[in-house]
Amino acid sequence: MFSKTPVELLVKDFSNIYNKCQSAYELVTSRNFNEYLAILTTAEAYAIAEKAYVRCDTFEELQTKEVEEFVNAFDVFYFELKQVLFHKNDDLESLYNRLIYMSQTYETVNASFNLL
Repeated sequence: MFSKTPVELLVKDFSNIYNKCQSAYELVTSRNFNEYLAILTTAEAYAIAEKAYVRCDTFEELQTKEVEEFVNAFDVFYFELKQVLFHKNDDLESLYNRLIYMSQTYETVNASFNLL
């Protein structure tokens, strides 16, 4: 039924996670951001991440150092984003650096699976 491999599906999930995180970052750094939209976007990223985690637990070939690095990068970004949203921590520079690192780890995942 599905023609995509677990690797292709995971990379797609990671791409969607990164895109949602990028959108959430843009929302919280806009002048008068809509807090509800930022929370919804953050929740969507987390839901996709949970699906990706299950995929990783299911398929051993996805349990690589590069995948773990992306997951860890997302977890740290997600934690800092929650600090911005719920605790009024305005360290947006750190949040941006976490987003850049997530992008780099995503590229590393792609390269590790020869998907560039």
